[in-house]
Amino acid sequence: MEFLILLIVVLVVLVLPLKMAAAMLGARNTGVFACLFALLLAVIIQHFVGGLIPGVTEEWGLLITIPLAALAYMLVLGTGFLKAIVIALVQGLLTIGLTLLLGSVLTTL
Repeated sequence: MEFLILLIVVLVVLVLPLKMAAAMLGARNTGVFACLFALLLAVIIQHFVGGLIPGVTEEWGLLITIPLAALAYMLVLGTGFLKAIVIALVQGLLTIGLTLLLGSVLTTL
């Protein structure tokens, strides 16, 4: 039961910021399953490209990750590439904020 609750919390922390960012910036597909599929596709693309480029530093990895995630978001969410880059940036900021909020709530319990 605890594993199921943990899985739901992780999915909410990952999918909700992408759904909010896509809705704020006017993407065509903003459903929960479309956002989940976009995240999974982004992870698959990033893993594939990460295997092709060995020895990438953390700074260069971030610069590579944002356009790759934007490519996946562009394909699945039905938006342009530049708007998908902004969605990826906003989603990252919302994810950090939601994680900090969740962490602060859990520490006060």
